[in-house]
Amino acid sequence: MTNPVRHYAWGSATAFPRLFGMPADGPQAELWMGAHPAAPSEVLLDGARISLDHLPAHRPEMLGDLPELPFLFKVLAAEQPLSIQTHPTAERARAGYAAEEAAGVPLDSPRRRYVDAHHKPELVVAVEHFSALCGFRPGPEAAADVAAVADLLRTAGTGSEGPADTARVDEALNQLRTLLEAERLAEALELILRDAHGGFAQAADLVVPALESVRPGSALCDGAADTLRRAGGAFPGDPGVIVTLLLNRVDLSPGEALYLPAGNLHAYLHGVAVEIMASSDNVLRGGLTAKPVDVDELLAVTTPAVLPLPWCTPEPVSERWHRYAPPCEEFRLDRLELDDGDTATWAPQDGPAVVLCLRGEVLLRSDASEIAVGAGESVLLTAGERAVLTSEGQSEVFVASPGAVPSSAL
Repeated sequence: MTNPVRHYAWGSATAFPRLFGMPADGPQAELWMGAHPAAPSEVLLDGARISLDHLPAHRPEMLGDLPELPFLFKVLAAEQPLSIQTHPTAERARAGYAAEEAAGVPLDSPRRRYVDAHHKPELVVAVEHFSALCGFRPGPEAAADVAAVADLLRTAGTGSEGPADTARVDEALNQLRTLLEAERLAEALELILRDAHGGFAQAADLVVPALESVRPGSALCDGAADTLRRAGGAFPGDPGVIVTLLLNRVDLSPGEALYLPAGNLHAYLHGVAVEIMASSDNVLRGGLTAKPVDVDELLAVTTPAVLPLPWCTPEPVSERWHRYAPPCEEFRLDRLELDDGDTATWAPQDGPAVVLCLRGEVLLRSDASEIAVGAGESVLLTAGERAVLTSEGQSEVFVASPGAVPSSAL
């Protein structure tokens, strides 16, 4: 496969060169493996390159009974925070897309909310240390950090802006703390995003300089302080910086995973991970972005409740093979950690699969070919194709496949 690298401002300039030996080329944010029309992968078939989004028309047998590749698989390298966002249910996506199509809203219009008719559940698996925000914290916990930020800003002062801005920030943070203490999470989120008097934008602009005086053991917890530094440093004056205080901070070690279904408000902060999702672009943003924030639709889609952290614990297939199988039909993900000479077999499936070598090198023998796959390289297995992987030294391999297919075996 030939896979496009996506260059976004939040991407890392060092992760892909370090992991995959790629040339340094500015911020490299995501390596895409899939048929997404914005940046489809290509495969070599019968001596010619073909884009994966053309498979349904030209080589449908490669997809089995599926009309298209149902997932987009990525390696993600974040140096700065990504936008706070959530995704719709399948039903809301279909209804929203149909309504905007009927209304004639152009797909590239900033007023467009739904650019396709699909939901976008996501699974993220840490490759290295990876930090994220996901779901609402208990209101009183968030209120305590909001109070600590208010005290910090009062202590640090507001520089040349004067006492009027101090009062505006105090009023905004006090209103927020009251709502959070009462567990009125939806109202708290709306208060920040609408920011009627500009108090939250001002607080977001002031908080990073004020954090210079924070020491370990202060009233503001270390995780919240680090989150504010990262978010406020990248997006000064963005009310979304204050939204981060409402969300759970989760720090993942390699192999740990989160599954983010519809309605879960989340953001990725920093680190390297693999991510797999349904092939959709339906994103409702809530800050930490220069793109439009649709407050009304975000509030309608977001689940404003304290829920358990959405860990996705892998199931052991064998000692060295683990499967992440969240409750969605579009995808599942397998992770193999192999020693030198180890062999693993991917059994024939009803749908296609993407084999990614993350580290090391494996020799892949399939019904159709034999190929050495190095770090950062991937191979498309077609429906019904069997493959044997042999590790050359230590290697780490991920295999992305549709969720509703029979199990594979070693």
